[in-house]
Amino acid sequence: MDRARAALAALKTGAATLDGVYQAVCQDITTNVGATRASVWTMQTVGFKSSITSVCLHDTRDGSFSSGVTLTEEAFPEYFDAITRDLKIVAPDATTHAATACFDEVYFAPLDIRSLLDFVILEKGRPVAVLCCEHCGEQKDWSAKDLDYLQAISTVVGFALKRATALVV
Repeated sequence: MDRARAALAALKTGAATLDGVYQAVCQDITTNVGATRASVWTMQTVGFKSSITSVCLHDTRDGSFSSGVTLTEEAFPEYFDAITRDLKIVAPDATTHAATACFDEVYFAPLDIRSLLDFVILEKGRPVAVLCCEHCGEQKDWSAKDLDYLQAISTVVGFALKRATALVV
């Protein structure tokens, strides 16, 4: 979590950007949780429908960073129901998990994603972001330690989001 904390400190002084915090968070997650890919998604709700948009995705297979994918509740209702109800998804076999099987053909199969671990970040009791861990090539049994780590690093993301919101207002 060292990269993420350092990036947050730099954000507070104006020496880093929110994107820099997201990249540090994703790198720390892949290192400490042992996921192949990690991402940060922001959540938007319009009326009664939600969507999430990736603001940073780090893939350890090639070291790349990307962003910009949007997933809608309309297209993936099982997933959105699960993340808003349970505030996390622990799917060692993501292709058959009730909340994530909807991604198999369009997302998991092309990228060889086998396991998924998602953790929702709340602000004032409402979901504002999702941390996502994906493991490729083989299934991964997510541990209680993995969930604890995501809980801890979600605090960094929450502070970064608050700081960014304060700068915009």
